[in-house]
Amino acid sequence: MRITSRKKKGILVVSLEGELDHHTAEQVREYIDKKLEDPTIKNIIMDIKGLNFMDSSGIGVLIGRYKIISKRGGKVGLVNINSHIDRIFQMSGIYKIVRVYDQLDQALTDMGGY
Repeated sequence: MRITSRKKKGILVVSLEGELDHHTAEQVREYIDKKLEDPTIKNIIMDIKGLNFMDSSGIGVLIGRYKIISKRGGKVGLVNINSHIDRIFQMSGIYKIVRVYDQLDQALTDMGGY
């Protein structure tokens, strides 16, 4: 699992590459939670272009970060969702609580990053 991030005007943009499963979920959770110690972060955009596998542990990571961000009055957005991950998101109902964007620039604009 490779995780990178950057902050843009109160938005944490997290890029994930690899597999988000029970072996890597804790690593991703800890990484994002460490970044969320910054109280100025209100929104998260997760760019999952490089994510080639995800199981229910990954859904748990997303829901947990959603809970943190929603308490701050913020939003969670997803970009670059491939067909495999899209199917998992549809079955899990995650689309009911997160916003989906076609491009990162679109997400940043909608969430106030530009």
